Amino acid sequence: MCRQLPGVAIFGTSKPVYVIVPALRDKGFRVEAIWGRKLVDVENTAAKLNIPFFTTQIDEVVLRKDVDLIIIFTSPNLHAQISVKALRIGKHVVCDRPGGLNQTEGLRMVRAAAYYPSLLAILAYSLRFLPNMALLKKLIHEQHIGQIKLCDIRILCGSLLDRNFSWQCDSTMGGGALALLGSNLIDLLSYLGLGRVVRVNATLRTLTPVTSTIGGIREVSCDDLCIGQLQLSGGVLATLNINTNLQGYTQEVVVCGSRGHLIAQGGDLRGRTAKDEREEVLYIDVEELNAEQSSSSSPCLTRMHVKGLMRLASYLRDRFSLNSDSGKAPLDIALEPAHFDQGLYVQSVIEALRKSSDTRQWVKVETSEEEGADSMDSWSSFP
Repeated sequence: MCRQLPGVAIFGTSKPVYVIVPALRDKGFRVEAIWGRKLVDVENTAAKLNIPFFTTQIDEVVLRKDVDLIIIFTSPNLHAQISVKALRIGKHVVCDRPGGLNQTEGLRMVRAAAYYPSLLAILAYSLRFLPNMALLKKLIHEQHIGQIKLCDIRILCGSLLDRNFSWQCDSTMGGGALALLGSNLIDLLSYLGLGRVVRVNATLRTLTPVTSTIGGIREVSCDDLCIGQLQLSGGVLATLNINTNLQGYTQEVVVCGSRGHLIAQGGDLRGRTAKDEREEVLYIDVEELNAEQSSSSSPCLTRMHVKGLMRLASYLRDRFSLNSDSGKAPLDIALEPAHFDQGLYVQSVIEALRKSSDTRQWVKVETSEEEGADSMDSWSSFP
């Protein structure tokens, strides 16, 4: 006999919500409430997803007695506000990447989670839930291609912008290729066990500041091109190339070692060692997905991210389905979520990349430990 799964509340009305809600229900969760910034948007989303309660007031959701798990898919400027409040009143939290706007907000989230270590406080970095990435990590750990020298990651995709001006057009609200896509890649470097980023050198650009519907006084201020070099603690060099001025979505992770290479392209994985004459297919993505989910054209919700979110729902089910006999959750050890301290680290790398782009020089990555600690009490209540 298993314990009943906690009631869930969703913050946000974006496309990932339309993936995670059916996935959670399929695993046995009850989705009790949803919050949205605009009443018309949250009402429409609630109706489409058959969620009984909707509101534009944060407290009306967080304080509900039938809700114990908060899932946040809002703009990054609301991540810390909602997460800190939910954790401080004893709610579990799953927050979308990158986990706030900066290190100050990331640190507040970390300290709020530390108050109640028994509570779940994780970030929805979906790439670390993919089967080919789990296999890639295993092969790296087993030194399948020897000592790792280089990790080259490329994303070529369409624009991240909404048709009209929104937070995604503004870097101060968490928009941009680096925050929305680069954060996932920085986390992936940690997940693969390649080491922590020590120094960075980056170029960030806004190639398309004006569109057919955005211009004049309010122009796009966030980056749509990110090119970076990252020196890792173990001596590995990582390179990032994110270009959101194209069409579709392609992602490639190339790991080069002293005895060969591994390439994760989309959901597949192939590689070659020194003793092989040609590349070997190591994993093929053959999982079937709902046609509506897998046809998404949004670079922030590709087929890979859909798969990651669905596996995240499986992790949450296992995390809360405590077996009454053993008292332990039957967790899949291949699923390793990112906790809030990982989000703080990712923010430190993002800030270093932005500083490097501004100063046009190499910048050391410095993760804050005390900044903002004195202001924690001011986050006990929010407007």
